[in-house]
Amino acid sequence: MSGTPNSTSGSSTSSLKSSPDNPVHLDWTVDGMKMALKAGRIVVVADVLRFSSAVTTAVANGFTIYPVADQAAIERRARAIGGNAGGRSGEARFSLSPLCYLNVQLKGNRKIVLWSPNGAACASLVGPRHRAYIGCLLNARALGRHLERLARQRRRGITLIAAGEQQAIDTGERILYDIKTSRRVFAIEDYLGCGAVISNIRLPRSAEARVCELAFRACRSRLRELMLDSFSGRFLQQKGLTADVLWASQMDRYAVIPVILGGRIEAEQITGRRYSGGSTIRRRP
Repeated sequence: MSGTPNSTSGSSTSSLKSSPDNPVHLDWTVDGMKMALKAGRIVVVADVLRFSSAVTTAVANGFTIYPVADQAAIERRARAIGGNAGGRSGEARFSLSPLCYLNVQLKGNRKIVLWSPNGAACASLVGPRHRAYIGCLLNARALGRHLERLARQRRRGITLIAAGEQQAIDTGERILYDIKTSRRVFAIEDYLGCGAVISNIRLPRSAEARVCELAFRACRSRLRELMLDSFSGRFLQQKGLTADVLWASQMDRYAVIPVILGGRIEAEQITGRRYSGGSTIRRRP
């Protein structure tokens, strides 16, 4: 696999130029999400640890996810849709842990309301006129190829959003459920997730998107190590959630395309059929 700036997944991109007109862009956090939606671009939310990985796993296993930006709104939203309220990992039946959506014996209701300060906050901004998806390492290949087809058909650009993390200003610790004064920080796992998706899109990229792809290609053989040693990975290990990090480190486990529509996230229906958990590309990372 070539590591040059002009290489992409099985296709030369030697004619690419860094210009505002390039179809594939990279941006960060909720602010970047707002700008991409305002511009009418196709948007991908990458919050690899753990919102995007949990959603991708859940949708692949037949669940519909309802993202909320306000933690206090979880119960209210769950009652409104007749669904299940997500909560803390290890306490609630459903949470941001992707593993809680595997091998679930649940008849009927598979509606789950999920909150996260980053991925869900981005996803909740998507309105009825927007086109947005959830991406991570688990579905990078399938999503990238779908985005390319969609961008060509609709003549619209693509923006991948690296959602980032929240860091407490007073202690420097990662924040999940606790409400503290915080700042949004860069998350390498989201950057790598965006790079993985970009590597499967054969369209011109901005300079930022090209560097992101190159970072992924350079790190692909060390994804587990880097994910475990990341800011978020260390935090999750301290909470006894190492298995979540390892799960999210897998490449192309699913062919599912989670699309955000009408305040919910479900499998995109393509050419008359719906992707499901059975559409698995690889069983091992």
